[in-house]
Formats: sequence, structure tokens, C-alpha cells
Amino acid sequence: MSQFVPLETSIFDRDFTLDPYPFLQPLYEQEDILGFSSEGMNFLFRFEDCHDLIAAHKNVAREPVSVDEEEAKLFAEKYPGRAWSYKYSLTNIKAKVLLNRFLVQVIDRMSMDEIVRSLSMFKEAGRHDQYMDEINLLPMRILLTAWGFEYTEPELAKHFNDSVAMVKSFEAFDNEELFELGEKGRSDCISYVFDQFNNATPGTLLHDFAVASREAGFDDNYSVASLVTFMQSTANTLSVSTAFMMRNMLRFPQFTGQLRANPQLINNNIVMEFLRRDNHVKALSRQVHNPFTLRGRQLEVGESLFIMYPGVNMDPTHWNAPLELDLRRVFTPDNHNIFGGSRYACIGSRIALEYFACMLPIMLESLSENAYVVEEEIEVDGEWIAERVITKLPIIVP
Repeated sequence: MSQFVPLETSIFDRDFTLDPYPFLQPLYEQEDILGFSSEGMNFLFRFEDCHDLIAAHKNVAREPVSVDEEEAKLFAEKYPGRAWSYKYSLTNIKAKVLLNRFLVQVIDRMSMDEIVRSLSMFKEAGRHDQYMDEINLLPMRILLTAWGFEYTEPELAKHFNDSVAMVKSFEAFDNEELFELGEKGRSDCISYVFDQFNNATPGTLLHDFAVASREAGFDDNYSVASLVTFMQSTANTLSVSTAFMMRNMLRFPQFTGQLRANPQLINNNIVMEFLRRDNHVKALSRQVHNPFTLRGRQLEVGESLFIMYPGVNMDPTHWNAPLELDLRRVFTPDNHNIFGGSRYACIGSRIALEYFACMLPIMLESLSENAYVVEEEIEVDGEWIAERVITKLPIIVP
């Protein structure tokens, strides 16, 4: 009987957050198990199983199986921002298509000047460990500027912190403090985006998007919700994954040496390989809405399963030499789950690929091939279920 076996450590443990493979490696060999359990949650970690679960969108969903009408009313009263998001965020397919059309233009307007300026600090010899706040703000700064949002520096920091609070509360259903902080972060962001949407400066993408969405007959709520979701999730994704990318750039010198010698090699496959080896996502849940079988185990209505993305991305039965970065690895829409899939594919995937494709050459130029990370001094925020977050990444430049 396939089952869930206890993980030897906690999913919140620092070592597991930074390098989960040593804990998962012996489990890959146990073909009679479906997954592992930790902190009262069940996790799938194999590529094939998670791919099948993601594809089973008629049987599983992020949303609860059933919500009593009175419970829904009480939830909406307590968490109005989150309830509004559930109702409007990316639920209008035509509005989502329109947003994607504008994201192509966002890519064209992204300026990398701020990245060049920020990463230039690493051209100076010495220890660097007080830079994370500046690096974390870069994606939101670049994206808001490309859209034509107006902001002050204190507002920018607040918007980023609001996104952190919101994403940190993902899956944290039993942590009321995190849920309330996430609610405030989402509600404040909604108010800000509505104000910007209604008062956008002519000539900006934001103004053009507002005009186009209204001409298409969309309720403003759907358009603003798309922007809120993009603003909070995409900026957070890019900032958190940057630390993992910098770490791997320095701990795989043979791989990055090839890119230094030939920067023209950098393309979407290279970015995907960095993100496969390590990115910000830890685990996201699916709720079983209809019974179905997975790896010989009958899943019943109401069960909750978490997809452990680092496990999927380093499954040795799917990836050859999963711990290595490989220039020759090729990604297709069906052979990875780096950006999710089915109904829950990442809306910012195109932005992420472009952002990191532009950022990687700047990193290579700014970070000396002799620079290294002080691994034992890396600090993480272990409270997150949904994400793996590095809060301190000391880098020594000789």
C-alpha cells in the first residue's frame, strides 16, 4: 500500500530549505511510497506523480472542496481583500489574455540599468552581506516603472513588504497572524492599484491597459485583480529566486565558466536550468474534489496534498545528474513543472525568463570567478510553506 513516510527533518529546517536533496534521495528509491509527511502535511515529491496531480484539474484544485455559505460570508467579512482576490483574480479568461498581451510590452520596457548599478557593488573586493534589501526591491522597481505606476521609495519598500506578507501567508491556514498580515498586504495593494489604475498617466502601459480593458467591457475588478496578482506574485518570485541564482552561479564555477567564456549561450534553457536546480518555490497544495488513483493509492475527497517542487525538479528518475547544472539540458512544455501547470501556470513566467536572461550576463560581469558564498553563514526564513527564502547570502570577493 502506497503511503506517506515521515521526513527525517522538518520542511522548515534550514538545511532542508537550502538543500532538500540529501533528505529526499533515499525516498526516491522507495517505490512503494507515495510521498512523505512533515509538520502534519503530506507531500508528493516525484516528477511523474506531481505531473499527474497537476494535470488532474478535474479532480483536484487549490480551492477547498466545499465551503458553507455562512462560512464564506464570515471569511469575506474577516478577510475582504483575500475574498475579493478569490472572486476576481485571473478568473476571467479574456481579461487574463489581455494582461498577457500587455506583458509582452512590459518586457520591451524593462530597463536593466538599476540591476547594473546594484550589482556593481560586487566589483569591489571584500565581504558583501548587507545587500539583500536592495536586490529584493529591483524586480518591483523595474516592473512598476515599466507599467507606469507612480511611487516613492518608501512606498516601493512597502509594496514589496506587502507582497512578502501575502505570499508568506499562502498555505498558512492555521497561522492566524500570518493570515492577517497577508490580508493587510493584499488589501493595501488593492487600494494602491485601483488608485493608479483610475489615475494612470496617458502614454503609460497602465493607462493603455485601463483603456483597453474598459473598451473590451471588462469589470474594473477583474482588470485590477490581474494587476494585483501580477504585482505581488511576480515581483516576489523574481526577488526570492535571485538569491538562489547568485548562490548557484558561484558554487558551480565550471558551468558559469562556460557562460563567462561565451555569454551568447544564455537563453531560456539556461535560465530554466538555473531555476530547475534551485528556485524560490517550496510547496503548494491541491485539494481532492473527486476520488482518483495516484501511484496505486486511492485519494479521497477532502484530502490535501502538497507538491514539493524542489523534489520534482531534482527527481533522479526524471533528470540525468539532477544536482548538476547542464548546458545541454533542454526544456519542453511537458518535461518540467518549474512554472506550475494546468489552471495554475505562473502568469509571470515570460517576465521571469526575460528578467533573468538579462540579469545573468550582468551577474557574470559583476561577480568575479573567484568570488564565493560563505555557505555556513547563509540565513533563511524558515516559516514559509510556499517558498524557500534566503535572507542573508554572504559573498566574499577576494
